[in-house]
Amino acid sequence: MLFRSSPEKFWNLIASKYAASPIADVVAYQKKIEKLKSYLSLEDYVLDIGCGTGTQCDDLANSVKHVTGIDISNKLLAIAEKRKVEREITNVEFVQTTVFDERFDSGSFNVVLAFYVLHFFEDLDEVLRRIYDLLKPGGFFILETACLGDKSIITGKLIRSAGKLGFLPLINLLSTQQIEQALEQAGFTVLEKTRFSESNDEYTLIAKKAVEL
Repeated sequence: MLFRSSPEKFWNLIASKYAASPIADVVAYQKKIEKLKSYLSLEDYVLDIGCGTGTQCDDLANSVKHVTGIDISNKLLAIAEKRKVEREITNVEFVQTTVFDERFDSGSFNVVLAFYVLHFFEDLDEVLRRIYDLLKPGGFFILETACLGDKSIITGKLIRSAGKLGFLPLINLLSTQQIEQALEQAGFTVLEKTRFSESNDEYTLIAKKAVEL
């Protein structure tokens, strides 16, 4: 099965296995959630791009007004819906769509989250412009991305080739420096760059949209 033209099929195929996989570093994840909460308020509307099974959305729900989790996989979202009901969470909704959905108006969200998803967009600048537009002035964009451009050249080429051939969804070989530069070009100011796990060399970036004068 080839996944380049239909990446949702890839995620639907691995949804059950993905959902059953435990969090690799629970301590690091808990630190990350606490950091995210420090940028949230009870009046905030949050968008989580590529929310998967919704764990992060649910864990942040009691710190905000409302969370919208989006993903292209209906099977991942079905699992997310089930878990939300089990946890009796009422201020989270899951929608099968993309960040470019025209139902999302400019300035709709106080915070946008994108964890391990930006590298699946071919045009990084385009998606960052869209996220900037969706944020309210002074809003936060918090992201963590697999920066395969920082890995070995051989590893990067193999992954990129697998994506081009369709064995994986197409993957953009981003580097941390490239993402930081793209954020600044989109109008963001990077406030923090941190790592929560010693076993993971990828950074969490926290950026802010300019406040209109």
